[in-house]
Formats: sequence, C-alpha cells, structure tokens
Amino acid sequence: MSPEKNHNPIYQQFIQCLQAGLNLLDDESRREIVRFVVGRQHSSGGFVDRGEQPDLYYSLFGFWLASALELQTELEHLKGFIQDREEETNPVDRFALMLLQQAFFQKKEGQLNFFRELLTNDHPVNFSYQLFLFLLVFDARYGKKRWLYFFVRLLLRWYQPAVGSPASLVAALTIARYEVGLKTEEMQQELLAYFAEDTGFKAFKHVETGDLLSMGVSLFALQKTGFDLRLIAPTCFDFIQQNFDGGAFLSGDGDLTRDLEYTFYGLLALGCLADD
Repeated sequence: MSPEKNHNPIYQQFIQCLQAGLNLLDDESRREIVRFVVGRQHSSGGFVDRGEQPDLYYSLFGFWLASALELQTELEHLKGFIQDREEETNPVDRFALMLLQQAFFQKKEGQLNFFRELLTNDHPVNFSYQLFLFLLVFDARYGKKRWLYFFVRLLLRWYQPAVGSPASLVAALTIARYEVGLKTEEMQQELLAYFAEDTGFKAFKHVETGDLLSMGVSLFALQKTGFDLRLIAPTCFDFIQQNFDGGAFLSGDGDLTRDLEYTFYGLLALGCLADD
C-alpha cells in the first residue's frame, strides 16, 4: 500500500496516545475524567471555554478527549454543533473548525493561507497555536502527497524558529520536519533545552515553572521522532501526577483552573510515556 493511502493522520495519533494514557490510570480516575469531559459540553453541542461558553478551540480538545473515551453520544452532539458553521476569521478558530469538519465530514473547504506568516521573524505567542493547528489540518487533508511535501521540505530545510520561541513552536516544527523526511536530531536537542530536572518542560527557557502544554507537545514530538524518553520520564511522571485534580489536569504553572485543554495535554504526555 502506498504511503498516501496508509497514512495515519496526526490528530488520530493524538487520540491513540490519549487512550494509552488513559490505560495507565485506575478505573476511578478514568470515571472522573469521563464525568469531567461530559460536564464540559454545552447544550449546543460545543465544548465550553473557561468562561463557560461554547468555543471551537475548546471543542477540538473535547473532540479528542471524547474520541479517546469513546463517548459516542457527546460526539454526535458535537457533530451537530460544527455541521453548519461558516469559516471563521480568527486563525485559531478557523483551523480548529477545519479539523473538526475534516474529522466528521471529510470536508476539505477553506483556504490554508499560512506559509507567508512562517517567513516572518517576530511571531506573537499564539503563532505556535496556529502552526500546531495548521500542521494538523494540512496533514489530515493531504496526507503524504509527495509533490506537496517536496515544497514544504524546501521551506522547512532552512527555516529556524526565532530566538525566544516557545517550546510548543519548536515541537510543532520538529514534527513538521519529521513528517516531510528531514533530520530532527538538532530539533530534539533544541527541545531538550526547555527541560529541567525539577520542573519538566517549560514554555520558555528562561522561566522557572514547567507546564503541561509544553510537556505534552514536547514529549509527543520527541517520541514521534524516536528519542529515548526513559531518562526524562521520572521527572515527567511526577509533574503529571502532581497536576491531576478530580478528573482533569491543571496547567502546572500555578493556574488552578480545570479545563479541557490541559486535560488533553496531561493525558497526551502520559500516553507518550506509556511504553517507557
């Protein structure tokens, strides 16, 4: 079978990784997570943000979690929420909607205007979110189409993240390089520069606290590119365990708000360590 037909989209790999993380938990912890995820769904079918309003970005995390937990009723409800949505103007919401529509309906509409943004040197913090979601949509739509990946390979061969970029951006670029067949050893070492023995992975090298977002995406990128996680696993396990709270994961940086996003990252990190 050709690589294009045998392609397993990254967003599906996320779901599989979440399931691996769930398998490490005891029955009661899994039941708590189910209750939490179900409780975060709005009557409209969307999953709610921190302001308790249905939100496309948080609905994407709800989709991944509900899929891993096999919550079919909630998934059908979410399907109705996104079915007739128009293309969003906010880039993060736009890519989140595209990915949800691709997952539910194989809908390949909406423009992926993004590469010109990649050529600038000074990116806002949410650029890493945009790249992360763009990569997932691009991968889900086009798989391993060699002619398209040839173009992306040329672009990524020389592109380097700006000094001071967050770990999440470096992780996204590491995955992108791996997907198009470029070497990733240097990017792996760059990612490890965000790791500290007492905090795990940090959003920025100069900060003192770790966080589950940075840990989840960094571990996924390192695992996917073949890095041996065993040396850093104990620190990561401790950090993950410390931030589990009644069916949800906290961010890890002092914020005590329980939400779907960090619950996703906590389980993703746990799943990456499942075999280590």
